[in-house]
Amino acid sequence: MSRRSARGQSIPKTEALFLHSLSGERLHIRAKQLYQVGWTLNAIGEALDPPKGRSTVKAWIDRLDQVSPHNVDVPIDFPRLRTPEGGYQRLTPKSPGVPKDIADRLRDIAPLAKNYRSGMAVSHPASLANEEMDQLTRELKDNDVSIADIARAANVTHRAIARRLSKND
Repeated sequence: MSRRSARGQSIPKTEALFLHSLSGERLHIRAKQLYQVGWTLNAIGEALDPPKGRSTVKAWIDRLDQVSPHNVDVPIDFPRLRTPEGGYQRLTPKSPGVPKDIADRLRDIAPLAKNYRSGMAVSHPASLANEEMDQLTRELKDNDVSIADIARAANVTHRAIARRLSKND
């Protein structure tokens, strides 16, 4: 199950005052309880005096064994969680990835296509590789493959693929 967190919210003043009264393991346990109910590491660290970094709070939490957020003397204020119960909904379709045979071909022709210049003969190997690479990247993009996946398969930068696709629009 993924943890739902209260991004951009500060811990209530009453909780911050309570945290100031704690020290040692009791403070670490309370930090873990706050984290388990949805408070961010940053919010917990900023509520302390002096403020602690996220990495410090994370180290405290990771060091502790099982701590229940419900076994507490003082009740915990729950954050307002804006994330829906099912989690975030993806706005873009998940990339199906680049098939292995096409990835191998992209990796082979990318160095040649990189050397292409506009004045080259149509029959030049770099010109042919450039044309094939353009065609393969267009087909992959039309099939909802992400630019990052295409770039990884061709062993080139993300920007190189984005630029190649934009010139063909």
